[in-house]
Amino acid sequence: MMEAASDPFWDALEDDRFLLPSCEDCGEAFFPPSRACPHCHATDIEWLESEGVGTLYAFTRQHRTAPGVPSPNVLGIVELEDGPRLLAQFASEYDDLEIGATVTLQTREYAGTVDRGRLEGRPFFEARLRD
Repeated sequence: MMEAASDPFWDALEDDRFLLPSCEDCGEAFFPPSRACPHCHATDIEWLESEGVGTLYAFTRQHRTAPGVPSPNVLGIVELEDGPRLLAQFASEYDDLEIGATVTLQTREYAGTVDRGRLEGRPFFEARLRD
């Protein structure tokens, strides 16, 4: 069975590490993981260690969620210092968030009850306001 493009990411989370794919041709880090760079379409990808630190770019609160997803659900777009933006659940309260705040991504157990298929039992990540 062929390894999924995101497997190195999930494997690293199990060791409390946050890895980002980066293009060896153009040097751009990106997320979500894929087999080709979304910037230049090259396929030479390397994995770089990230501190998982970034800036809160946007956020929202979902009051009604899909079955198996905690409600209310606070989500935000984090612009990582490494370059890419990604969507993350927040452990922080909605009223405590502010655009431009520094946040950190941290490994955690998956809190929902949604069937994650082959990722069942593997850790997930969340964003928290940085102290």
